[in-house]
Amino acid sequence: MMSGGKIGIFESGNFIMNLVWLLLLVFSNACSSDGEVSINVSKRPDVVNIGSIFTFESVIGKVAKVAIEAAIEDVNSNPAVLAGTKLKLTMHDSNFSGLLSIIEAVRSMGGDTVAVIGPQSSVTAHVISHVANELHVPLLSFSATDPTLSSLQYPFFVRTTQNDLFQMAAIADIVKYYEWREVITIYVDDDHGRNGIAALGDQLAARRCKISYKAPLNPQASQADIRDVLVKVALLESRIFVVHSNAGWTWGLDVLALAQNLGMMGTGYVWIATNWLSTKLDTDASLPPEAINNIQGLITLRMYTPDSELKRNFVSRWSNLTSKETASGPMGLNSYGLYAYDTVWLLAHAIDAFFSQGGSISFSNDSRLKELYGGCLNHNAVSIFNGGNLLLDSILQVNMTGVTGLYKFASDRNIIRPAFEVINVIGTGVSKIGHWSNYSGLSVVPPETLYMKPPDAFMSTQQLYGVIWPGQTIEKPRGWVFPQKGRQLRIGVPNRVSYREFVAVGPGIDMFKGYCIDVFTAALSLLPYAVPYKFFPFGDGRNSPSGTELVRLMAADVYDAVVGDVAIITNRTKMADFTQPYIESGLAVVAPVRKLNSSTWAFLRPFTYQMWCVTGIFFLVVGAVVWILEHRTNDDFRGPPRRQIVTILWFSFSTWFFAHRENTVSTLGRLVLVIWLSVVLIINSSYTASLTSILTVQQLSSPIEGIESLAASKDPVGYQQGSFARNYLMEEYKIHESRLIPLNTPEDYEKALKDGPKNGGVAAIVDERAYMELFLSSRCEFSIVGQEFTKSGWGFAFPRDSPLAVDMSTAILKLSENGELQRIHDKWLMRSACSSQGAKLAVDRLELKSFSGLFIICGLACSLALLVYLILMLQKFARHKTESESSGQRSRSGRLQTFLSFVDEKEEPVKTRSKQRQLEGGSSRGTDEDASMDGSMRIRTEMPSNRGVGLELEGNFVMNLVWVALLVFCNACSSDGGVSNNVSKRPDVVNIGSILTFESVIGKVAKIAMEAAVEDVNSNPTVLAGTKLKLTMHDSNFSGFSGIIEALRFMEGDTVALIGPQSSVTAHVISHVANELHVPLLSFSATDPTLSSLQYPFFVRTTQNDLFQMAAIADIVKYYEWREVIAIYVDDDHGRNGIAALGDQLAARRCKISYKAPLNPQASQADIRDVLVKVALLESRIFVIHSYAGWGLDVLALAQYLGMMDTGYVWIATNWLSTKLDTDASLHPEAINNIQGLITLRMYTPDSELKRNFVSRWSNLTGKETASGPMGLNSYGLYAYDTVWLLAHAIAAFFSQGGSISFSKDTRLNELHGGSLNLSAMSIFNGGNLLLDNILQVNMTGVTGPYKFASDRNVIRPAFEVINVIGSGATRIGYWSNYSGLSVVPPETLYMKPPDAFMSTQKLYGVIWPGQTTQKPRGWVFPQNGRQLRIGVPNRVSYREFIAVGPGTEMVKGYCIDVFTAALNLLPYAIPYKFFPFGDDRNNPSCTELVRLMTADVYDAVVGDVAIITNRTKMADFTQPYIESGLAVVAPIRKLNSSSWAFLRPFSYQMWCVTGFFFLMVGAVVWILEHRLNDDFRGPPRRQIVTILWFSFSTLFFAHRENTVSTLGRLVLVIWLFVVLIINSSYTASLTSILTVQQLSSPIKGIESLAASNDPIGYQQGSFARNYLMEEYNIHESRLIPLNTPEDYEKALKDGPKNGGVAAVVDERAYLELFLSSRCEFSIVGQEFTKSGWGFAFPRDSPLAVDMSTAILKLSENGELQRIHDKWLMRSACSSQGAKLAVRRLQLKSFSGLFLLCGGACSLALLVYFIVMLRKFTRHYTESESSGQSSRSGRLQTFLSFVDEKEESVKSGSKQRRLEGASSRGTDEDASMDGSVRIRTEIPSNGGVGLELEGAKATQSFTS
Repeated sequence: MMSGGKIGIFESGNFIMNLVWLLLLVFSNACSSDGEVSINVSKRPDVVNIGSIFTFESVIGKVAKVAIEAAIEDVNSNPAVLAGTKLKLTMHDSNFSGLLSIIEAVRSMGGDTVAVIGPQSSVTAHVISHVANELHVPLLSFSATDPTLSSLQYPFFVRTTQNDLFQMAAIADIVKYYEWREVITIYVDDDHGRNGIAALGDQLAARRCKISYKAPLNPQASQADIRDVLVKVALLESRIFVVHSNAGWTWGLDVLALAQNLGMMGTGYVWIATNWLSTKLDTDASLPPEAINNIQGLITLRMYTPDSELKRNFVSRWSNLTSKETASGPMGLNSYGLYAYDTVWLLAHAIDAFFSQGGSISFSNDSRLKELYGGCLNHNAVSIFNGGNLLLDSILQVNMTGVTGLYKFASDRNIIRPAFEVINVIGTGVSKIGHWSNYSGLSVVPPETLYMKPPDAFMSTQQLYGVIWPGQTIEKPRGWVFPQKGRQLRIGVPNRVSYREFVAVGPGIDMFKGYCIDVFTAALSLLPYAVPYKFFPFGDGRNSPSGTELVRLMAADVYDAVVGDVAIITNRTKMADFTQPYIESGLAVVAPVRKLNSSTWAFLRPFTYQMWCVTGIFFLVVGAVVWILEHRTNDDFRGPPRRQIVTILWFSFSTWFFAHRENTVSTLGRLVLVIWLSVVLIINSSYTASLTSILTVQQLSSPIEGIESLAASKDPVGYQQGSFARNYLMEEYKIHESRLIPLNTPEDYEKALKDGPKNGGVAAIVDERAYMELFLSSRCEFSIVGQEFTKSGWGFAFPRDSPLAVDMSTAILKLSENGELQRIHDKWLMRSACSSQGAKLAVDRLELKSFSGLFIICGLACSLALLVYLILMLQKFARHKTESESSGQRSRSGRLQTFLSFVDEKEEPVKTRSKQRQLEGGSSRGTDEDASMDGSMRIRTEMPSNRGVGLELEGNFVMNLVWVALLVFCNACSSDGGVSNNVSKRPDVVNIGSILTFESVIGKVAKIAMEAAVEDVNSNPTVLAGTKLKLTMHDSNFSGFSGIIEALRFMEGDTVALIGPQSSVTAHVISHVANELHVPLLSFSATDPTLSSLQYPFFVRTTQNDLFQMAAIADIVKYYEWREVIAIYVDDDHGRNGIAALGDQLAARRCKISYKAPLNPQASQADIRDVLVKVALLESRIFVIHSYAGWGLDVLALAQYLGMMDTGYVWIATNWLSTKLDTDASLHPEAINNIQGLITLRMYTPDSELKRNFVSRWSNLTGKETASGPMGLNSYGLYAYDTVWLLAHAIAAFFSQGGSISFSKDTRLNELHGGSLNLSAMSIFNGGNLLLDNILQVNMTGVTGPYKFASDRNVIRPAFEVINVIGSGATRIGYWSNYSGLSVVPPETLYMKPPDAFMSTQKLYGVIWPGQTTQKPRGWVFPQNGRQLRIGVPNRVSYREFIAVGPGTEMVKGYCIDVFTAALNLLPYAIPYKFFPFGDDRNNPSCTELVRLMTADVYDAVVGDVAIITNRTKMADFTQPYIESGLAVVAPIRKLNSSSWAFLRPFSYQMWCVTGFFFLMVGAVVWILEHRLNDDFRGPPRRQIVTILWFSFSTLFFAHRENTVSTLGRLVLVIWLFVVLIINSSYTASLTSILTVQQLSSPIKGIESLAASNDPIGYQQGSFARNYLMEEYNIHESRLIPLNTPEDYEKALKDGPKNGGVAAVVDERAYLELFLSSRCEFSIVGQEFTKSGWGFAFPRDSPLAVDMSTAILKLSENGELQRIHDKWLMRSACSSQGAKLAVRRLQLKSFSGLFLLCGGACSLALLVYFIVMLRKFTRHYTESESSGQSSRSGRLQTFLSFVDEKEESVKSGSKQRRLEGASSRGTDEDASMDGSVRIRTEIPSNGGVGLELEGAKATQSFTS
């Protein structure tokens, strides 16, 4: 194996490829006679000469040499092929030298060679193809795979192997197959490497992948160079590396070896090598183990050749063939050897056809060479093959079968059926893991077996076998890591000052918390890899920061991600990639609201009809029962019958309001009344609760009805400081900035809303819904009004194209599915009763602890009252004891008994006796003591004035804001180089040369400018100190061939530098010569970006690089928000490479070239017309034309003729057009008309005195040159002038550093001998390197401004003017510079500002577009103008509210259709369309299949209920969702009705007990405090106990009739009644929720419980739910039951699993809400476990998807989307949304327990009363039995009369009879009768109001 350096000389395009063939053409040492050499042979010649060029010892060459020789032998031994003619092959060994390979090629073509096989290298092929074109000698290469070796540029080049275009397509398919998105390419920086990688970029872009970084390496790169590149790419994000090299070099293996050493071949890395590696492995089986170890796990490709008998025979011969060639052992056969063998046979068949068609072998001299003179050239040595065209045609028409299979050329001149094997390097060999072909893509079967199937059959069946990846793992690498390994992810977090529930920065920099933080960390925990990160707060701690600014800082690389409450809005998505939203939060309006009353008769609604009836009956029954129990003993219930009936009715119904005034005196009556009043209380509470919901739920009003009414008003509007709402309201709703009031905190919101517009506040606040819901959760006086008028959400932001955004989106979806997202939401954002989401679904019972404070207060009040009372009693008792101390002393127990008797005695007798004793004891004291005893007792409580405890709460809000923006400003300090004074004598003249086309637009200006510059330099002695420049200019006369020859002529003399060439194509060729002979080549017009210093170190571009011009065009495309362009360009190095650069620049801005239209440089009018007609049928209307002046104007003229310069078109021309306009002011009016409205660029040169002086001289300079009039000065003229000055300064520095002009011979050329070339004419400039260094170090100011080279060897400060062609001239609409982008001010004024200051201020002036319009074209139309858009719609059989196809195919309607047509109406252009139904009318169709048919071009769009899911987004582009519809579970539910004893549920058991105890305790306390002063609390013990019980429990209903007269008693009672009021209110509220809130239950709790069960599950036929449940939840297919209609759903759910039905149905929420709208027995259970929506589908990269998304957003904002929703999908009362729209009425069964209790109490009371009456009647009957017997009916009548008689009369009669019957018993009975005397006084004058005074006789006398 040769060394890398030697191999590099051969393969590199750096070495004289183009030069050498020119050299061979130009040099000859013999002067042959002029004349035509003709071989006119009628019969076939005996021998046909063909040539071949290889490097015999290269990997490809040594195999190809054997194969070609074998093929020649086989052909010549087969007389049937050439009919006796023999092929004579002359093979030349280039010996790894690019220079020698070119020379050998020219030597081959110098004789009578009819064709050349080779060259081996693509770089050499680019050069030699020029010679082949000129001499008409077909060039057949079996190994030059560069895709840009185009038949348009090189018609005589024929590729007989597979094009790298297909290899790159195979790699792109592999990348897509493994779902990677980005790759890093490492490649050789020559034509082969660059152009192959450019093709890979195009192929990846077509699959929505991309090259994230290109790492070119010099073909002669050292180990250090390779290591530097690998270290750099190791710090990048992508871990997918594509290595594109040449099999002939060790360069590729060196890269892989160093990658192994750097640890870049371990787990997680992916390396894909192009077929150079498989070629190396196939050829050299003896690779050292270390090299094999370095490539373990790699994937590489091998050109696929199908198995055949021919191939097997040749392979079997191979060992015999190679044994003669190699002494070291066997040599493997690679694919190139097979193609080399077939190339000879191909040529043989073509030569046979050539002769068969009458072809003859003859040559003639090139007449153009006769025009050249001078030098030592023999022009007759070069001759043209006259039969070249015929032979070429014969080659392209060959159809044969060779060892590589079927051998034939397609129309694009590539061999048919390109295919590759996909190889995995494992162990000591390789394993084939699949195949790729251009027809079937990736497969595991050979491609030839698939050619009979339709191509679209393989779209969804791409497959490869398993791979052993680097690191010996079978797990697919994810393909990326975080950039800058080891560094933490810098995450910017907004430092909020309000709504800190979302994100809060604590006192320490590491204290971050909140909802957003928890979601982020939870999502990170689900990633399959660790992510080191650190939060950095952003904000000043005083105002909430701007989310947009935070995202911008991330785009400026200050942060690596942004986490927080950052809404996903349009301007932010232009700077960053966002995850899927984790919370929805569109803009909404919040305003103050007021409650509205309900209808007039709403008070009847709480109870049902039966409830009203039963309640009324019980009122009457209870009234009758109480009357029965009371009328004998209570005068209130006596009187005439009419009065008693009225009393019953009044009493019974007045209890409803606790307003009854009739006293109940009987124990039974009071018992019944207490129970009934309890029932009434509960009924009242329930009625109040139900009526409350009727009168208050959602009955709200506000003068602000939504965003429209708010915008139309003149009132101020509040918004959150830092929110995007401000700009949105100003831009979208035209609200003036003066009306917008920034607010910071919820408190600011509340104050501003309460103050209102009249008091300096606001009418409403516009903010995101997430904030508003939190704000409203505790502020019921405000509400959201109107629709949410934007649809957005919050996401995490990452840099553009970051794969972390994708992975985090997946993680957020998982959080949603497993319920964690909801749990985090509930943790931070749980809403209270005022929340917009409604009331709680679960009701809490009221616990004792809720009222413990009340009970403690009441207990303390009672205790304090008792204590005060005891003190007073002791004081009174002591005074009473002193007054009666003469009575004598008693024991302690006696004293206690006396005290208790004193306390129990009524106050009035005590006072009377005390007063009497005082009168008896002393009249003087009596008065005072009476006054003291009669005085009121005052309890004086003094509170110390200075006993308060001050509690001061002070909150200090300390925010530590950390700015982690590392702004590093590096000042480049250039060291002054020493200048040597040891200078040899300067020559008088220095020769420089120049090659121009004098009559070209650029050449004629540059010629004058350079001559003027040479004159100026030579006239200025300070520049070269007396030395003169001698400029020799050669005219290439528009011929590339002549240009090359002229360059070689310069190399014969002592020329030290060349200015030129003018063309980039020529520069590519001559640069090889310049490199070899060390002559600097300075070009002021070769702008091709690929003229790289790595490949061409002696090429110096002294003008602006086309890379920057393409960046300017890309910025213009982005500025006008276009996304795709069509490129029309000349198909040569200049055009292709410029457009490739444009593609890269557009991709960096997320735009792209949708179609490339190359044109032959010599394209005819017909060729141009064909291309324009083709592109006119495409979608994009943005055309970029990159060409030469004459050619470009022809294109534009034909475009004008075809109507492609009208309204809607955009044409952007590169600077060739401005150059033409600047130069030729007398352009024909027709030509001017053809370019109206175009945009073009002009290289910008700042204004200066030097420039003005030169421009003022121009007319004088051109006056001598042109007789036709003035000639304009273009930018190239200025750069040509400065180039001469640049070279002069460099030469001056060269001499100052001791440089001398000397030349030496190239010793390698002396090794060549023979032929007609005089190679000794070539010499190397010894001072070339020093002069080159001095050129690159020049720093001067010229007419173009500051002139200096940057580190990349481009002229500094590249800038362009943006020109709009208007009228007869051009108007400048702005500038572009690489520093500041687009602007309307000159770039030099912006260089002092920081570059990021221009990111958001890109600007241009207005443009007059084609068609004379100022309206910006949208940039695209539908392809195939005139054809209607074919829209596929699903032909549903159920849920036809969404989409329904009528009897006729055009009758399509439904929600989805209305949304689609409404969105279309908002587009600024008309769209013709037609609906096409898809489905069989029996089952719902699969939307996935419908989308697939769209990708197969059956439809142009899909409209319908199409969910946006992952596998569909891989096939199509979707709009923004117009409805949310994730998967949910529906199951049967049962209502939990309140039981008969539901009224007990509001209080817990402990609560009931403690409440009852306190009722008794308070009753006892009040009795103690009152019974001495108040007759209502006195009487017999039994009566007092009843009084205590009655009084205490009657306070529950505020129905107590006993007056409290003492101060302490009243104090206790007031506190207790306050406690009772709160208890009643709480009981009412709790019972309200029990009786009115719907309580639902289902055994299915959600998707988890459903999946865990074994029950069958229903799903909608055709839905994606089936696959989702099987793949995500591992539910077996047998459990999944397809259902079609809602009726099927209902039946299956009702039947249940036991009866052939299902346990639940899983479907999208949109369907389920419609299903549940009329089916209350089912409900959604659990969380919605996927987050998705429905959108309209369009083909990939269709701009209509973007425009329709914008239209859908507008529909949402203007409310039309909601109106369409309400039209089709209005939900009824059973909607799944939760809140009932109809109020639940209270049923009788809810109160049956109460009525039973009350009825039981009444019945028991009546029974007891009847027993008591019977007992009394029996006693009365016994006393009066002497009156005689009576009948049974008489007895009943007597009993009824007895019951009706007043108790007092009965007692009086009984007493009289007892006195008369027995005098001994009379005394006792008289005493009994006198025990209680009732004195009843009636005052008729006061309205019949009875006043009853009852006195109780003391049972125990008071003793002193």
